[in-house]
Amino acid sequence: MRQYRRAIEFHQQSLEISQEISDRQGITNSLGNLGNAHYLLSQYQQAIDFYQQSLEVSQEIGDRNSEAISFSSLGNAYNSLGQYQQAIDFSQQSLEIAREIGDRNVEAISLGSLGSAYRSLGQYQHAIDFYQQQLEIAHEIGDRRGKASSQFHTGLALLKINQEEEARTAFKEARQLFASQWTSLRW
Repeated sequence: MRQYRRAIEFHQQSLEISQEISDRQGITNSLGNLGNAHYLLSQYQQAIDFYQQSLEVSQEIGDRNSEAISFSSLGNAYNSLGQYQQAIDFSQQSLEIAREIGDRNVEAISLGSLGSAYRSLGQYQHAIDFYQQQLEIAHEIGDRRGKASSQFHTGLALLKINQEEEARTAFKEARQLFASQWTSLRW
């Protein structure tokens, strides 16, 4: 509902309760959710602070999935700040963990994040390679939104290397996927 400030209040309450009862997993989740809310408010440095705390707790308790998600979130936040090498480093760490634990969803997200960072650096073919890997996994796991996102971002990169026809095809496929997802959500 885009009420991020209200969400922050609730996530802060959740964090306090989790701390009171020593629920380390709850602490990790609350910190990550606080980071997400600040990220959506474009408060990237605050988001990074929460993601870093979530990462530390997830490492302390040995939660590799939360660790991968924290690395991915850090990568996205640094990408939004224009700190692309840090974004690549964090996204690469997320990708390695996701592959190690077999989390195909986080693997696809990490590949997309790497593609975005390389696209921002002007390394368009490298970006396309990551987007294609993301697309393959999204297809395997039945993630229409992931497929649409991959196709859209591939189209953006293709435009930069003057492959307009291929870009048009990628955009068309992305539009169809987004439209089919929207239609399936309607009542």
